[in-house]
Amino acid sequence: IQGRLASILFIWSVASGIGLNLLNDIGATVKMSYNNVVPCERPSALGLVAHLAGRVLYIYVSFAWPFFATELFPTWPKAIVWAMVPNAIFSICFMLNTQINHLTGDCAHARDSNFFKHQMITAQNFGNGNWFCFYFSGGLNYQIEHHLFPSVNHTHLPKLSAGVKKICEKYDVPYNHAAGYKEAIVQHFAHTEEMGRKPAKR
Repeated sequence: IQGRLASILFIWSVASGIGLNLLNDIGATVKMSYNNVVPCERPSALGLVAHLAGRVLYIYVSFAWPFFATELFPTWPKAIVWAMVPNAIFSICFMLNTQINHLTGDCAHARDSNFFKHQMITAQNFGNGNWFCFYFSGGLNYQIEHHLFPSVNHTHLPKLSAGVKKICEKYDVPYNHAAGYKEAIVQHFAHTEEMGRKPAKR
């Protein structure tokens, strides 16, 4: 278990800073498609230059700057820590609050041809009504409502959840919900363990 947990924590620690912000971005820019699913609009030449300049600035500020700020970080170990630890902590928190909402046994392989139903059954809420879950996740613990109303500010999602639950009950649609972080994490790790098993030979 420790080896598996260590592997997951390492992947989570680099997933945001390197995976999402750099590798996924490069893939989307080259292929004009995000994750080979969502098409991207081809930017103008000026837009592409501005985008690439933003990526270079991100790399410099996030990873390179500490090595040049010798007055603040006079030794390499301090510069390495400053370049890596804040990004790793943010990435782990981000991954924690997004993976437990999607990668569970009930959500990961769910699908439906109806767009709205698909958004509901492929997401899971956790800790609804719990102030810690709400603030630490930035409102992502209302993931179902976030899927349905992506442009609505997260502060309004708790008020929308009651109506969404009633609609789910009316049309017999699952409303996936975990009591809090503990239950959601247990469900996520159970799913990752299941996905790590070799399929049975036929």
